Amino acid sequence: MLDAALPMDDAKYFVGKRTILGMFPATGNKVYAFYMIRAGSYDSVKAQGLPALQEAWTKIDPSSEPMFRTLTDWKQTAFMPTGRVRTPTWVADGAVLIGDAAHAMNPHASQGRMQAMVDAMTLADLLPECLATNEYSATTLRTYETARRPQVTMLQKLADEQVLFWNTANPVVAFLRDRVFSTLDRNARLRYRVLSTTAGLRKDPPFGMMDRLMAAGFLPDPSARDMAAGGVR
Repeated sequence: MLDAALPMDDAKYFVGKRTILGMFPATGNKVYAFYMIRAGSYDSVKAQGLPALQEAWTKIDPSSEPMFRTLTDWKQTAFMPTGRVRTPTWVADGAVLIGDAAHAMNPHASQGRMQAMVDAMTLADLLPECLATNEYSATTLRTYETARRPQVTMLQKLADEQVLFWNTANPVVAFLRDRVFSTLDRNARLRYRVLSTTAGLRKDPPFGMMDRLMAAGFLPDPSARDMAAGGVR
């Protein structure tokens, strides 16, 4: 957490070549910042010291240098490694897995807590029947997994795809990514599809092949201003 001299009303999110820096306002004039580093590099980043980290951030966003200087102790930071979990089954007799234990995904999808809560809500619909019949077999509990796995699988694939595009150092892939970001600023329909997916409302992928071509700017979108055409199923 960093200190902001002035209240920070808007979040900032910078995406570069294998670099991501994000800043989000928090209570008490605090700012939550996160910075992507290479896998296995945490010890070397710490060895270089806080000034080197501050300098790297300042090169990305010079206007926030005063705020970056409020990082004075590694105790203000936390290291959060990422990973994907795909278990062959989420249920056994008398037991279930939910959340990251069943289906951890890369945080690019922003779905860790969200999908854990949906798991809990789905189980909440099933457990009264289990309690009434004293039946907790894997066969009975699999109703929960059958209901949840399709959406989770879609989101895991989406997160993997986002890692590929957002973290790329390939200039061609980065060019396409930036074109998509630019299109989303202007296209209400596609933007709504992304937002509804992040909100956990979609069970199918947000973009089909035609949507991808439109998002990359290779085809016009006649429904670009029609948010209702984004449809949630």
